[in-house]
Amino acid sequence: DAHPMCVITGLGADGVLPKDTPQILVNTPTLTEHSGADLCDIERSAPLTPDAPAYVIYTSGSTGRPKGVVVPHANVVRLLSATDEWFAFGSDDVWTLFHSYAFDFSVWELWGPLLYGGRLVVVPFEVSRSAGEFLALLAREGVTVLNQTPSAFYQLMQADRDDPATGDRLALRYVVFGGEALDLGRLASWYERRGDGGPTLVNMYGITETTVHVTYLPLDESMCVAGGGSRIGEGIPDLRLYVLDAGLCPVPLGVAGELYVAGAGLARGYLNRPGLTAERFVADPFGAPGSRMYRTGDLVRWSAAGELEYLGRIDDQVKVRGFRIELGEIESVLASHPEVAQAAVIVREDRPGDKRLVGYAVPAAEVVLDPHALRAHVSGTVPEYMVPSAVMILDALPLTPNGKLDRRALPAPEFTANTEGRAPRTSQEEVLSEVFAEVLGAERVSIDDNFFELGGHSLLAVSLVERLRERGLAVPVRS
Repeated sequence: DAHPMCVITGLGADGVLPKDTPQILVNTPTLTEHSGADLCDIERSAPLTPDAPAYVIYTSGSTGRPKGVVVPHANVVRLLSATDEWFAFGSDDVWTLFHSYAFDFSVWELWGPLLYGGRLVVVPFEVSRSAGEFLALLAREGVTVLNQTPSAFYQLMQADRDDPATGDRLALRYVVFGGEALDLGRLASWYERRGDGGPTLVNMYGITETTVHVTYLPLDESMCVAGGGSRIGEGIPDLRLYVLDAGLCPVPLGVAGELYVAGAGLARGYLNRPGLTAERFVADPFGAPGSRMYRTGDLVRWSAAGELEYLGRIDDQVKVRGFRIELGEIESVLASHPEVAQAAVIVREDRPGDKRLVGYAVPAAEVVLDPHALRAHVSGTVPEYMVPSAVMILDALPLTPNGKLDRRALPAPEFTANTEGRAPRTSQEEVLSEVFAEVLGAERVSIDDNFFELGGHSLLAVSLVERLRERGLAVPVRS
């Protein structure tokens, strides 16, 4: 979709890349080895300017096709300069690259230390999935600026409580939240241990189409102990935020409306998708002639104090473990299986704090569907975080009286353990089976069962490891 002129990659990528795509191999003895001719500055097809694209990050698409958000260089520079008065980052700051570079949080993580002359610690993937190891890395490297999704930070909080000696060695100045809604009440235990004397916790709502961050809200103990709602604060100074009704009229204080964002952070649009760009990046009736605003699809409301509170989505887009997902994309992939007549995908939270994607499929005539085969079919097309934890086979999808999909009537998933699986043979295996069953909410788990096929996911694996440690079994997440 992007038609890159060159791909920076490692050895072994030949099998998945088009043969005519020039490559620069980074894990070879020299960085100069690549196919294709050397390029020099004079060969540019156009001048490089602040308005030239810096990157394209793909987000999930409701029609089944991911969409590439085109962001220019100037947007990234102004993201840091427009927030400098709040943070005053400097050359002494140490940042972490915790997130994938396919996730826009990485833009802030990468170019923050580069623009301020700070130091960047690249977190190994295995360490990012082990809260205890990550806590030790933060203390060892003297990290001062930490960027986290709330889901990841809740796990880090638990590791900090379990290992206070390491937690007391942290050098953090800021913890910046983004990527998903923050439950202020869940931060109360962090302040119980540290009070307001620790690092400043900052909630920053944002979206890829508006260059990472849109709002800013510094938190304190009283705010989090009181809890209540997901407050996201005030807008970055070079952005304009509107809360509008269906007729694009501003709504009164305290009334829910859709959030629109205008100003310097707006992306150029979606790569090679003019229709979708025109649908989401619309004319700004409140700005200068020719200005645009981005329709976020997020429901918010203004408070009397001039702050925004996040209320949810107005469409089928969801956030699961920090990832932004259009359910329509997964439904499209599931429905593309030749033996599936109809498909639906929803997010269920049958246990508080444990959000899971669940798929539902209606078989074509005279066909018997295999749920595991359907999951494998989906996993061959979409990233791991978009694969449903379970696929339920139904005779028909439930409908409302108006003929629309009745999402509330879709049944809870059934995660069936292997009834023929072997029973535990040792006391250690007994503990493992018991803890697996507790974490997964299963009645019984045999030693032959698969954690992920029973509804497990990466964040649940961290909880699994913590509970095993409490029972005397120290097992790293990678194991």
